[in-house]
Amino acid sequence: FDPAQARQLLAAAGFVNGKTFPGVQYVFPAAAGGAGNVQGKIAVELQQMWRDGLGVNVELRQIERKIFYNAQSRLDYDLSASSWVADYDDPNTFLDLFTANSGNNRTGWKNARYDDLVRRADLQTDTARRAEFFRRAEEILVNDEAPIVPLYFFEGFNYFDPEKIEGIWQNALDEHPLQYIRKIRRRASDGSGAPNHP
Repeated sequence: FDPAQARQLLAAAGFVNGKTFPGVQYVFPAAAGGAGNVQGKIAVELQQMWRDGLGVNVELRQIERKIFYNAQSRLDYDLSASSWVADYDDPNTFLDLFTANSGNNRTGWKNARYDDLVRRADLQTDTARRAEFFRRAEEILVNDEAPIVPLYFFEGFNYFDPEKIEGIWQNALDEHPLQYIRKIRRRASDGSGAPNHP
C-alpha cells in the first residue's frame, strides 16, 4: 500500500492526479435472496479509495448474478469482484483456480512458471516441499504479477455445546447436514457419577 508511489506512476504514465485516466468500470454481483450486499459495500469503499487516493474515477456496475458470472467467464470486464469458498482443506483449492487450463480461471491471466509450481506441488508427497511449491506459486499470484487482489476472507463460527449437541464436524465448506445433528440425551447415572449417553 503506497498511494504516493501509485500517484507518481500515474503521473509518469501521463495521468497527473488521475486526470484524463480512461473510464474504468468495476462490476459486482447483485445480492442473492435480498441479503445485505457485502460486494456492493466493498465496491463503494474501493471507488472512494481510488478517487481520494489517486484521483481516478471508477464507475460501479451491479449485475444480476447469472449475467455477472457469464460476463466473468467471457472476461467481459475491466475490474471485477470475485470470490471462492474452499471445496476441501488444502491450498490447491484456491491456487489451482488460476492455472491456465482451469475452467474456473476467470481472470485471463496465464503464467507458465506458476502452472509448473502448482503441478509440481500436486505431484509432491513430501508435505514441506509441497507447501514450498505452493508458497512460491502464491508469491507470483499475489505479489509479482497480481492478477487478483485478495481483500478479505469469509469467517464463520458454530456456537453449540458439545456436551448437549452431537453430529457437528468442522469442515472447509461449513456444511452440517441436519440429519446428523442431534441432541445428546442423558440417562440416569450408572453410579459412577458420569452420565450415560445413548
